[in-house]
Amino acid sequence: MLVMREAQMTTFEQAAIHNFENRLLEHLKEFFPKHCEILGEEQVRKVIRLGIERAEQYEVVSERDLHLYVGLMFMLGSYFDEDPQLPWAGKILKDEDIVDPSDRIDKLHDRAMAFLNEAAGQESQYEERALRKVCELPTSALSRTGEDRELSFGDYMLKLLYALFPEKYQAVGDVAIRQLVRQGYQSARTYGLTDEKGITTYISLMFMLGGGFDKDPQCPWAEVILKDPALTDPIKKGELLHKGALDYLGKWLA
Repeated sequence: MLVMREAQMTTFEQAAIHNFENRLLEHLKEFFPKHCEILGEEQVRKVIRLGIERAEQYEVVSERDLHLYVGLMFMLGSYFDEDPQLPWAGKILKDEDIVDPSDRIDKLHDRAMAFLNEAAGQESQYEERALRKVCELPTSALSRTGEDRELSFGDYMLKLLYALFPEKYQAVGDVAIRQLVRQGYQSARTYGLTDEKGITTYISLMFMLGGGFDKDPQCPWAEVILKDPALTDPIKKGELLHKGALDYLGKWLA
């Protein structure tokens, strides 16, 4: 009788996981070539590993379902399940009335595709236009000037986000956008961003890249800047975050 020792089992499991990563990597290269080109293979593997870890809490473990889950991470941001812009995502994943995890993933995928068609456009034309607006936005627009000084910071952010990406703003809805702004304001300050331009940049990136962009392996440059202990000047940190964002978004428009 064949007896497999614990060490052999561990090696076998690691090999199986690596083989799955390879298959999913090839799938992502086929369906998300731009993501893979910009991120590079090692960073894509980090997204895959995070996806496996996060999907497991929802009992999403089959290869087919993980393909869909990681694909949604690429389209919505790696932490889409806790993004204040997408409250329906976490709700579907946690819906105990849908017993089969595959059924939950299918429902989530259908909902996400409907959202993306509305927000980004069927050919991503709304999203591309929004990216260009962000890249062309003058730095003076990152803080209130002129007549906008009469607005509260929150109201100014709502006005700015709508101007940048009206289709997504409408698809997300005013209530969820307001929650995003509140959450973003608090989160930005935990990173030492106390200057208005820095906070505006941070919230705008949550809006454009997903609520968890600050820890998303798809945006490693953001985490490096935000968690750099040597960056104690809030203005300098905000400027570097803005520059990093423009460099990253520019790759999508190249």
